[in-house]
Amino acid sequence: MPQTRTHHRFGCHQLRPYWAAPFAVLLFLLWMATGANAFPRTVIDGTGAKIVLDEPPQRIFSTAAAIDNILLSVVDPERVVAVTIYATLEGYSYVADRVAPHMMIVETLNGEQVLAANPDIVLVASWNDPDAVAQIKSLGMNVYTFTAFGGIEDALENIARIGEITGAEAEAQKLIDEFYRKYGEIAARIAGREKPTVLYWNDWGSTAGTDTAVDGIIRYAGGENIAATVGIEGWQIIDAEFILQLDPDVIITDANPEFAARLENDPVLESLTAVRTGRVYYISHTDALNHHFILAIEELARKLHPDAFVEQ
Repeated sequence: MPQTRTHHRFGCHQLRPYWAAPFAVLLFLLWMATGANAFPRTVIDGTGAKIVLDEPPQRIFSTAAAIDNILLSVVDPERVVAVTIYATLEGYSYVADRVAPHMMIVETLNGEQVLAANPDIVLVASWNDPDAVAQIKSLGMNVYTFTAFGGIEDALENIARIGEITGAEAEAQKLIDEFYRKYGEIAARIAGREKPTVLYWNDWGSTAGTDTAVDGIIRYAGGENIAATVGIEGWQIIDAEFILQLDPDVIITDANPEFAARLENDPVLESLTAVRTGRVYYISHTDALNHHFILAIEELARKLHPDAFVEQ
């Protein structure tokens, strides 16, 4: 039976259909378009703190992989003075090729290294060490805290926020527009097709219900998230007995391909429809926390609806 568990990567807001871009994001982008390059400007972070920027920051200090990936996709790397070690690592980074020699590589955040970098602004995440963040603030630094890392809508809004902070609104909007353009192409291919039931399961024993990025990815890819259908909210631990009761058409995991193979060959699960029909899949990019969520959506859509992607 399912048990509640907090997932370490994300637990996102429920996604809306692609043709209805989140109203708040659209309003925010409209506001940015009318005020682009207007400095000084006041920005408000996820905690409600107000930060006055006299001009576009030229020395930006990033403290989280989710921020690294967006920041280096939006601004000139010359404006970034620090990124986390994850920006350099395969499997975490989408921007490793944009990490430059002048950048400080942060493994553990502390005030001394921030002071040494002399940044105009420090971008922190809600999971950063609160003592380190407090120390940085006590040094008189501009600190902007990002608090929403749930899912696809959060990721798109964070892109817009980084555009606002840096004055790179046009570059940020291009990423958002490209996400919706690519999804429009996917949606056109899968429109009207029957939605198979899909169960996410990782090697912790967790599944993803409503209000998670995985739920949005499944639905955008043309599937029915069976965990959400039976009332699971957020991230919960489930066992094999519960999965046997659900009997999904498809099982997906983002643990690794080996875990997917273990599920396929588990004698306890051999009666499942997904196992009998060979529809147990490893899906990547489910924890992108940026516009690259589209890669997970397309990857899954191709698994769920292979005929829709056969070129005529």
